[in-house]
Amino acid sequence: MNKMLSPGSTKLDEKALRAELKALRAQIPDQPALNPIVNVAFDLSRRLEAGEITFSDLKSLATRLMDSACVHRALVLKEQIGVESEKATRKEFSEFIAREIAGIDPNDFDAFKARFARARNGIVFTAHPTFGLSEALSNRMAEIAVSGTAKGQTIELPHRPDPSLTLDYEHRRVQSAIRNLRDAYADVLTDFFAAAHSTFGDRAFKADPQLATFASWVGYDLDGRTDIKWTFSFVVRLKEKMAALADIRERFLALKPVLGDGAEMLKLSRQLTGKLDLAIAAAEAHVKALESVGKDGFTLAQAANIITQGDGHNLVSAEPILALLEQVGGAAPTTKAKIAVASLAGLLRATGLGMSHIHVRVNAVQINNAFRAFVHERWTRDLTERQALARIVDMIHSVKPETVNFETLDLENATAIRQFALAAQIAKHIDRDTPIRYLIAECESPATILIAVYFAKLFGVSEIVDVSPLFETPAALETGPRLVERLLAEKAYRDYVTKRGRLAVQTGYSDAGRFIGQIAAGLAHERLHHGLAEVVRKAKLKNVETLIFSTHGESMGRGAHPGPLRRRLRYVFPGESRWRFFQHNLPVKHETSFQGGDGYLFFANREFAQRALATIIMSGKDPGEGEDPFYTDTNLALDFQLRLRDYQQELFAHPGYRALLGAFGANLLFKTGSRPVKRQGDHHSDRGDPARMRAIPNNAILQQFGYVANVVAGLGAAVGSERERFVEMAKQSQRLRPLIEMIARAKQLSSLNAVGANAVIFDAGFWAQRASWAREQHLDSAFKFLAEQLLDDDRAGKITGLAHYLRLDAIELHGILEEIGLEGGKIPDDHRLELDLLQAIRAALIMRLFILTAQLPRFTPTNEVTHAEIVRKALSLEIPEVLQVMRQAFPRRVDDPRDDGQFVEQATYLPKGIDDYGRIETEILEPMEQAYELVREIGTGISHHWGAFG
Repeated sequence: MNKMLSPGSTKLDEKALRAELKALRAQIPDQPALNPIVNVAFDLSRRLEAGEITFSDLKSLATRLMDSACVHRALVLKEQIGVESEKATRKEFSEFIAREIAGIDPNDFDAFKARFARARNGIVFTAHPTFGLSEALSNRMAEIAVSGTAKGQTIELPHRPDPSLTLDYEHRRVQSAIRNLRDAYADVLTDFFAAAHSTFGDRAFKADPQLATFASWVGYDLDGRTDIKWTFSFVVRLKEKMAALADIRERFLALKPVLGDGAEMLKLSRQLTGKLDLAIAAAEAHVKALESVGKDGFTLAQAANIITQGDGHNLVSAEPILALLEQVGGAAPTTKAKIAVASLAGLLRATGLGMSHIHVRVNAVQINNAFRAFVHERWTRDLTERQALARIVDMIHSVKPETVNFETLDLENATAIRQFALAAQIAKHIDRDTPIRYLIAECESPATILIAVYFAKLFGVSEIVDVSPLFETPAALETGPRLVERLLAEKAYRDYVTKRGRLAVQTGYSDAGRFIGQIAAGLAHERLHHGLAEVVRKAKLKNVETLIFSTHGESMGRGAHPGPLRRRLRYVFPGESRWRFFQHNLPVKHETSFQGGDGYLFFANREFAQRALATIIMSGKDPGEGEDPFYTDTNLALDFQLRLRDYQQELFAHPGYRALLGAFGANLLFKTGSRPVKRQGDHHSDRGDPARMRAIPNNAILQQFGYVANVVAGLGAAVGSERERFVEMAKQSQRLRPLIEMIARAKQLSSLNAVGANAVIFDAGFWAQRASWAREQHLDSAFKFLAEQLLDDDRAGKITGLAHYLRLDAIELHGILEEIGLEGGKIPDDHRLELDLLQAIRAALIMRLFILTAQLPRFTPTNEVTHAEIVRKALSLEIPEVLQVMRQAFPRRVDDPRDDGQFVEQATYLPKGIDDYGRIETEILEPMEQAYELVREIGTGISHHWGAFG
């Protein structure tokens, strides 16, 4: 019996295969060229092609491994969130509030109000294409995480996204997470008021606390996409309003048992529910009107007239509801009832007339181009000139506000301007009080921000819109503080932020990690924080909060620390960053993103959302001053950052790095969202160029090839000759330690053998060797064909060269980690071996795809598609396109009951080709399709090990 088979079964045994990988690894010191993953993959491939094992056997093995990885991921998720129980979360949060109150004089209620008058942290839900898990699979993971055990847990679901990933789908998913967060926010408000009441009595209900904010850009983010119409954004904002009003109504009705049935209470209750009912009906009518445009001759003008009619039922401010809730709270019979009403009012005050706040987002290029078209004068060609800046400032000072209507929105072609007009219409007809963030991606010029301020004033929304530049490119991260300093030198900008009471910026980890590596990016962000604190201090702004929104994804390649949530929050916004503001009494707020299907798992249910929210609120406490060698030994720290950045930038220019990213491109992956994978307007031929690729597929491909080089690589070069001094600092520094832990965790999961295994598939020598021994004679012609095709293909050589380059770096890395006392995965555990085994299975399947490609029949070129082009596409795993062309060239005959016997005229001959075409389908195309689908599903299984997609 073969050792890879379970006793009495034809199924492959994962334990035996794991053991084989482990045994092969032990032989490497004596056989340096040995690659265990290649060995196992080759053996599986040979047995599969010989018929000793079936595709079903391989799929069954892969499914068990993916299920195991999924369960493990769910249990890790619970640890990351830090969930023990709802009782434990609420107890810890209540104790936190009590400690904060204990530091305040019980007679100084104003000091208490001031402590909680503004949120120090915020949550933003984003939705780049990271919906790699179906909703059902996400829910199953959450169930396992809640139970806290793998016993008796099965998956029994495919490891793939839902089939239709539309913007509507993404919006529905984010609203589900937000509903759980609203429940959690109501819970923490209840605990807050209970703790405050014990010290301040009924005065506590006048506190109006802002514990945290939460927002979403799903449905409003137009950076890099043109498929979101203004009508979609306006309608979803209306639907969010309807949902929020219905939520407030439902929560209020649930309070009836504690509010009692006194005459005054009944009167107030009827007034409140009546006002809510009319407002919900008005919003519903507005949605119906917009969704009817174009049907049965119904026009936009008719819809607009319905929305703008002044019938008094449409609410555009939460104040009337808050005023009624205040009266209800005053009439409430018990402390418990008063706490419940105050909590409901606090939720409404925090979110306004929506389920959450919203962020709109455009690109700096869109802003600049819109302005050039708007002004249409020569001086706008170079917006970096001083003269241009001065003219923009003059325009801000002399601007005369314009009014807009729905025709304006429909006629405006400039996306950036249309988003300001959208904000104006939202303020007029949906919610006039709740702030709207206006994010500008790839912002490197103060002129861009001033242009946005001008448009905000032009459309009368400067008092609710926060214009926020995104700093994520190397240049922007370095010059960001100077850009803000230049803006604050202009009275027009100072007046704007002073009136808003907020100076907002956004920092990006995703693209920064793609440009300079994730660890160097994290340090660059921190330097940006410090620079901003100094600029704001010098500007002497009165009562202006600095808002820093850190956008990152859920994986290490996107700046999310793999440790507990508390660690992650301190990773992206260290205590030192908060201290730089706090020591000069400068208010600062930090917001952090939770992205797509992976990020929403932190809010998959009420219990998770409670723990995550409580952790985020508690992380905003005043930082204590402490000495950290990372900040006292500044030369060593700065040298480390600069050398690491230089290494990473050299790595990204390495031909092997580009070959790796471009070998299969995104073809190893399922489509995981509604946003296009390619950058807008990108028709560049080098698909492996990191600068031409979005951050998510960039990181996802690194995961799939088995080595997240933009996190792992370069530590040895960065430490340089000061290794002993650096190791000592890493042991003592509260800041440096999490950075090194992130590298260590990434290295535990990374495997250069996996990189080598993915490279060997392109090696002509590998296929020539399979042919030369004549042990698979029925496939010799296929092997020789592949060897010939790949003879001039440079992917294998370049990727192998990259692996050698990274191995030299890894030698230093392991040594440094061992000296610090961190595990770097030099000896892989069972989970890593399972990840290696998934890599081997997928490599065997890709070998099958290549072998089937070699058997594709030649055909007469159609639509200028040749056999050679089809082979080239197949060897880059563009399988769906290959299948489409081949099925058009060789259509399979499908028997029709009307055929044959229905013909009176008989024939003794029927075309023989129809049977051959049938064999092409069943023997080549169907197996190719099955193998490719499993290849992509294994990609999801691999992402389970990393804890996120991309």
